[in-house]
Amino acid sequence: MNTYIQAMKTALTNYHNAAKEAEAKAEQARKTYQPDVAAEQVKKIDADLLVKKREAIDAITDAKDKGIEAAKRWGALDGSKINDGDMKLLKFDLSPEQFEAMVDRNRNNGTMCFILGQYAEKHNREETTPGEYGLTGRLNPLIIPTVENKVNAYTKLAESAIGTIENIG
Repeated sequence: MNTYIQAMKTALTNYHNAAKEAEAKAEQARKTYQPDVAAEQVKKIDADLLVKKREAIDAITDAKDKGIEAAKRWGALDGSKINDGDMKLLKFDLSPEQFEAMVDRNRNNGTMCFILGQYAEKHNREETTPGEYGLTGRLNPLIIPTVENKVNAYTKLAESAIGTIENIG
């Protein structure tokens, strides 16, 4: 699993466990103490949980920001990352299966993914009638990782995790 996604998951899991523990402590305080003392104990427990909530949200936001930075670095074009062997193959008309295999092979190479995206766009445009171009064509551009997709994924995962934390309490 991706390091940044794992960090978000860990923060969410830790907060969920802290919330369950806080609820158990609050329930125990209500059973053990008189209502006025119990209310004071519950207030302390809630204050501690609020600190943990803020820490979890900060950890998720930090992981998202680092993930976005990494995605931007991944997507920076770098001529030294061009795979000469695959570039030679792109001079031929690849089948969809061959293209998908090449995308899988270069998934961690932002420069090659950019080139593969250009290849798919060019070949799909040639194979469709004017005005029909888009996702039609033999080559599926949706399987190619992009910086935009990575940034959107980190953002949506972080929003979802933070929303879950807010719903936990």
